[in-house]
Amino acid sequence: MGAIIIFGAGALILSIVAWRRSPTLLRGAYRNALLRFLEILPRIGFALLTAGFLSQIVPAEFIGGLIGYESGLRGILLAALVGGLTPAGPIVSFPVVLVLLASGGGFPQVVAYLTAWSVFAFHRVIIYELPLMGVRFVGLRLAASAALPVLCGLTVWGMMEILKLAR
Repeated sequence: MGAIIIFGAGALILSIVAWRRSPTLLRGAYRNALLRFLEILPRIGFALLTAGFLSQIVPAEFIGGLIGYESGLRGILLAALVGGLTPAGPIVSFPVVLVLLASGGGFPQVVAYLTAWSVFAFHRVIIYELPLMGVRFVGLRLAASAALPVLCGLTVWGMMEILKLAR
């Protein structure tokens, strides 16, 4: 709810600024926003519907066994690998994260998945980074960030263990 209030307040402030500059500018902004909304809405709807079906079809024991909390470091490493290889944008990846959590994925493992997807996304590396930045840059960036998903997963795991001890 807080994000809705923040984005709503930001939109209201920016719409006032746009209107004060030119009512035509405000109409153009609303038109662009409506077009983006209509473009993205079906994608989000179908992605969430697919996630709902997947969460019912995929056995929780299977996901829990692979990347559940008890899978530990092995699950973190597996989730990081799969996250980096997931060829999708946020409209697909975040519903996948919802399915993983609903199907028994542990927080540390899912954090590793999402971090790897954000940092590596090999489809983006191949399509954008390599052609634009070159092999040397991409190699250095990937080497420098290789440990991030695992470190993030281990950090969450450690935080959860500390919180367990505090109870």
